[in-house]
Amino acid sequence: MHWQRRRDLEGGKELGVWLLVDDDSVERELYVESHEYRGGNFDVYTTGGDDEWNHEGEFETSRAAFERALDVLEASPHPVEDG
Repeated sequence: MHWQRRRDLEGGKELGVWLLVDDDSVERELYVESHEYRGGNFDVYTTGGDDEWNHEGEFETSRAAFERALDVLEASPHPVEDG
């Protein structure tokens, strides 16, 4: 199992998307989202097989949101795919 960055899914409010994949199935998802279009900040969310969304934090800058996302990835026991 490993984390894979999915640039093809990014666009609109999704600035960063990582999928924790095991063969062909997705076990968990990690999102960095922008809510600037509605006057908001940046959020980091995770979700898994339970369809529950876990809010990992709200941040004033995209840089801070990506730092939190990287913390989530580093805390995971699964590697991040290069590329």
